[in-house]
Amino acid sequence: MNMGTFRSLSSSSLLLLGTSIAAAQTNGSEDTEQLEEIVVRSSPLRTAISEAVLGTTVLDRSDLLLNLNGTIGETLASQPGVSSTFFGPGASRPIIRGLGGDRIRILTNDISAFDVSTASQDHLVATELAHAERVEILRGASTLRYGQNAIGGVVNVFDRRIPLSRVEDDFDFELSAGYSSVDEGYTVGGAADINVGDNWVLHFDVNDRDAEEYEIPGFASEEAEEEGVEGIVENSQSEATSGTLGLSWIGEKGYIGFSLGLQEGRYGLPGGKKKEEEEEEEGLLGFLLKDEDDEEEEEGPINIDFEQVRFDLDSEYNLDGSFIKMAKFRFGLSDYEHTEFAGVEPETLFTNDEWELRAETFLNDFDMGAGVVTGTFGINIADREFEAAGDEAFVPLNEQFRWGVFGLGRYTQNAFIGEASLRVDSQKNETSNLSFAGGRFSDTRTTFSAALTGIYELSEGTTIGLNLARSERAPTAEELFSNGFHPATSTVEIGDVNLDDEVAFSTELSFKRYVGNFGFAANVYFNDFSDFIFLSPTGDFFEEGDPFPADEGFPVFAYQQADAEIYGFELEADYQALETDDMVLSFDAQLDLARGETTEPTTFGGVENVRDEFIPLGTGASRVPEGDLPFFPPLRFLVGMNLDYRPWASSLRLEVQHVDEQDRVGQLPDGSEVDIPGTVPTDSYTFVNAYLNVQVSPNVSLSLRARNLTDDFARSPTSFLAQSAPLPGRDIRFGINWRF
Repeated sequence: MNMGTFRSLSSSSLLLLGTSIAAAQTNGSEDTEQLEEIVVRSSPLRTAISEAVLGTTVLDRSDLLLNLNGTIGETLASQPGVSSTFFGPGASRPIIRGLGGDRIRILTNDISAFDVSTASQDHLVATELAHAERVEILRGASTLRYGQNAIGGVVNVFDRRIPLSRVEDDFDFELSAGYSSVDEGYTVGGAADINVGDNWVLHFDVNDRDAEEYEIPGFASEEAEEEGVEGIVENSQSEATSGTLGLSWIGEKGYIGFSLGLQEGRYGLPGGKKKEEEEEEEGLLGFLLKDEDDEEEEEGPINIDFEQVRFDLDSEYNLDGSFIKMAKFRFGLSDYEHTEFAGVEPETLFTNDEWELRAETFLNDFDMGAGVVTGTFGINIADREFEAAGDEAFVPLNEQFRWGVFGLGRYTQNAFIGEASLRVDSQKNETSNLSFAGGRFSDTRTTFSAALTGIYELSEGTTIGLNLARSERAPTAEELFSNGFHPATSTVEIGDVNLDDEVAFSTELSFKRYVGNFGFAANVYFNDFSDFIFLSPTGDFFEEGDPFPADEGFPVFAYQQADAEIYGFELEADYQALETDDMVLSFDAQLDLARGETTEPTTFGGVENVRDEFIPLGTGASRVPEGDLPFFPPLRFLVGMNLDYRPWASSLRLEVQHVDEQDRVGQLPDGSEVDIPGTVPTDSYTFVNAYLNVQVSPNVSLSLRARNLTDDFARSPTSFLAQSAPLPGRDIRFGINWRF
């Protein structure tokens, strides 16, 4: 039995809000056969999981329910090489091997999530995992299929909003509900797939969740301690409602379907501040004229109210031609907006109108004598209009149009698989609303990326792989045009219209061996960046009115460039200790590390894109020092034990998750030690987690999940809010699932 089989056994039996534990009731040979049928749908050639030796993680429904934690970032944060931005329970984006933001594409069924989460960490990812069937995390050559802004990886969420096949018994319905103790939160949802006639399948799903401010074992920040607020993170409440209606026509050679979805909600941002009004009436007259609610509105917490309406179209057709095997077409259209409130008053409105089209073809296999050749090629086109309107908007109205063409070829000979991929992208960003450079700016870039991958099976169950890639990424609108105060992060963010394209040379070496009852996998990677773009503290501070001391103004973060190196590793191991007719006992472990550092100091001419009302303090020049990049995860390890007891149709998992201290943090250019996000070390922490699932009947399952049982105090080193929003304390979650 191989390592993949162990994972299939343990994860299938440890589902929460559940599906059945049938996988745990099968024998080893049946599990192996099932494993061989798993296909990585995000891979250009829909690679079998046994061939995906390089940086690929596939989580099925049971894995997702085991780790489901509100946001996609927190749900995936325990996967090897994956961490989270954690901007409170409402907003959290995945970080892969230390890279985040626009370098990580988050997709829904191969199409963009159509949100503004890349603009800032406080913006949510518009993806609902409650009804997701699987999530695939990709790195390496296959990411070229999804564009230049997938240079760090791809997170692809697959759901059944557009049914791809008919329902076996004509009707499939699921109800689920859950409760969490740490925030007195609840979630309730349902989904159904119904055969309508001979070829039509109807889908609908709804989900609602609500949570209060979450608890912690101590004070959230120094300010909270001064105010005597203990045991809770203020303004960390969240709520969200979503629903989708889909319809597909399914024939013998393919399908075509569409869906319409709505998602809305509201969440708080811990630690966000509103800048004070520039002019205030003073003295007795000011006191008499002051409204009772003025102070609350000026100092009120930041909340975000969001809404997205989304339309999707998906089709696939299997051809009988001798050259092309299959053609696939995807189109998505979204109207997204969210409003940031300071207290009860709306301050800034973000809108994002976006569409994306993907068309690709898959070639037949061609026998070349010495080996077999196949491939795929395609095109994607996207258009976005993004605006932040309001007194505190830090990004002007801008439009982005991009297109890309890509191709991948595969050569297979006996135990060797070789892949070569190439992509060309064009991206145009323009705006007419700058407060400098005459107000109007247009920027068009063309980038080229290529990758080579080799996979060789040394012996049965033992495989090595090597990936070499050169990737280019053009700067985004936020990196070019940001220019003002951002209340959600309490910073001033400055872009630079003179940023160069970012270029990365990447190398990854992988090894997997799974023979008998033991399995082991290792990935080692090294990325050499030229002109790496990142949001860095400049050492300057800004405030309206008279200059403030450096530690009392709002810190300035600027998008800057420097040569950088990002490297690390991921190790995984599984061991099945016991298998009888009644039970299966197995153990697993993982260890990962990611580091990033600039390789030489870089000096810029100063921050010039600041709005007139901000007064610069400091040197007036910006210098990126040589040293560690901010917001990188430290060394982490996880060990777990899985016990499946078949007579009771139940399963138990115990795990210990440790995150080391992080003292390799960003530095201010002048070497000062002012506490600014990304420059403050974080302590280590250890979580003890437990999961119990019981199948009380063929259609009903109960689950109990306990996270951070020891109530350890923890701050995330990859979070911008590390010093104001610690991770939640002890959390007991109960769930029930009914499926028929």
